[in-house]
Amino acid sequence: MQPMIMYKKGENSWARWIRKRISLNLNFLSLATGPTGVGKSWGMMSLACQISPDFEAKQVAFSFKHVMQILNSSWFKEKKYKIIVFDEAQITISNRDWQSKTNKLMNYLLSTFRHQNVILLFTIPYSDFLDSASMKLIHVEFEMLGVDQKKKRTRIRPYILQYNSKMKKYYRHTLHVIRKRHVLKMPFLNLPKPPKELIVEYEQAKTEFTSKLNASILKELQTEEDKATGNDFDPDAVKLTPEQRKVYEVIQAGNIKDRKELHIELTACGLNSNAKNMSLWLKALRKKGAKVNL
Repeated sequence: MQPMIMYKKGENSWARWIRKRISLNLNFLSLATGPTGVGKSWGMMSLACQISPDFEAKQVAFSFKHVMQILNSSWFKEKKYKIIVFDEAQITISNRDWQSKTNKLMNYLLSTFRHQNVILLFTIPYSDFLDSASMKLIHVEFEMLGVDQKKKRTRIRPYILQYNSKMKKYYRHTLHVIRKRHVLKMPFLNLPKPPKELIVEYEQAKTEFTSKLNASILKELQTEEDKATGNDFDPDAVKLTPEQRKVYEVIQAGNIKDRKELHIELTACGLNSNAKNMSLWLKALRKKGAKVNL
């Protein structure tokens, strides 16, 4: 498809060019690149609204799984322009993990969903965060130049990408607009802020995603720390008797130095903690994987 579109007053030329791709039974895949704070998310949501005024916050995904959930939703399939903004894409599709199942599925999706006429707008800090196979399928890179706070507009340098497999090289083109018998280059794109309601819903969803992500990272770090210190035993994952569980909890909760101190604590809990019973309980716990070196 040629990087050219007829001008129409009151309409965004880039949005018209993307809609034209869809009318020709093509999909559209793009990257919005730039460091934190340059307006990637707002810019892509604004572009989505320019393409289709019925764009909703629930069309913003924060993980590959979320993208697939949207793609398979009945409400999404009924939309005329099937737009997904994949925000913070590098978290799940970084090229550092290109051999992972997620990347293989991502490449499969990008290679096969042309017939669905999907418009997929990634936000990602740098293009090399995406693996090379997926990068070759991207149609446009929107280089985010920043947000003009006074005019409340996001300034963008868009590049239409063309990959030459023989030369193993990317060529960058500019969109041309035909207006009054003149062909004008469109080297820059200025987009307004997304609608306020959309921003509010997006920020709420982003906060929820970030909270879950932080909790997941903390859990993973704790698991690694437990493995390193030998404290990765999960009492809920094995079958313990009430006495064995109480012994484990007492050891974990207090600074038990020897069996004498353990005997005192267990007796206070109402257990018959004679030497024989304690030996049996401790032996059973060790057999089930608990680190109880008393």
